[in-house]
Amino acid sequence: MVRIHTKQTAAGLRTNRVLAPLVKKGDLAVVSAHYSLDTGRVEVLTGAPSA
Repeated sequence: MVRIHTKQTAAGLRTNRVLAPLVKKGDLAVVSAHYSLDTGRVEVLTGAPSA
């Protein structure tokens, strides 16, 4: 449930009228990720920019 909510929130930010032009231009990346308190690992879910 947390991962789904995180992805949906990031998608909403990417389509926000103020942020969307910056995302489209490549000046802003909205990345969703999940941090595990158990393992200390971060799992990138969506939006990670490619090098």
